[in-house]
Amino acid sequence: MEIVGEKINTTRQKVEEAVRGRNAAFIQELARAQAEAGAHYLEVNSGMPLYPEEESEDFAWLVPLIQTAADIPLCIDSAYPLVIETALKLHKGKAMINSINGDPYRIESILPLAKKFDCKVIALTSSREDGIPATSSGRVEIAEKIAKMAQSHAFPLENIYFDPLVLPLSTNDQNGRVFLETMREIKKSLSPAKTTSGLSNISYGLPKRKRINHAFLALAVWCGMDAAILDPTDKEIMAMLPVAELISGRDADCMDYLTAYRKGKLNY
Repeated sequence: MEIVGEKINTTRQKVEEAVRGRNAAFIQELARAQAEAGAHYLEVNSGMPLYPEEESEDFAWLVPLIQTAADIPLCIDSAYPLVIETALKLHKGKAMINSINGDPYRIESILPLAKKFDCKVIALTSSREDGIPATSSGRVEIAEKIAKMAQSHAFPLENIYFDPLVLPLSTNDQNGRVFLETMREIKKSLSPAKTTSGLSNISYGLPKRKRINHAFLALAVWCGMDAAILDPTDKEIMAMLPVAELISGRDADCMDYLTAYRKGKLNY
């Protein structure tokens, strides 16, 4: 399971203040802590500026700063192709782009960049026309459309991570089921494409959110999720991962579970 560390995001007030104030020490410590906790990628989102030129300046500062502190690739999260290209020109290693969706314009503007810089891409199962479909079949249909357009660009499916999109259970008690069904169908019908998602939105508006998030992670692993966008410094949820992978038959000879046990990573 790949882990995308979610903490360098300017929707968090302290991160926003650090980026605006160019507080290098704060950002680098966030990067180091997530990498040391087991992240394979670090998501970077500076989406507060009104203009892409301003956001490009933020990424021109952030990318080398973060990769100096943590020698792992980044997940570049921006709505603007200009910003993404700025970040990729400075990036070391194989980056991930967050994200495309079912809109042809978005696909046509991002996939050529992803191909040029040999990136992975997160693809949301939504579109401007359809929004987020309420059914699994609707989301899979968008994923299939994206896959066809990727193939027309000669972009490898194994570099696409489809996100079935998590909606809160508090707004519809079927949202978890639809997400999991979508993930299973994508894994079945669009291999070798991969799947990813954030987790915490599933429990929004409900008490005891961590319990919901942990159970949801285990079910998502069972359904074949390849990468999770989460806080890797949360020791409880990171302890859940090797257990979920073991039970799901994704841990040959229980080796990852036993390694986690010996390192004391299950004691939470």
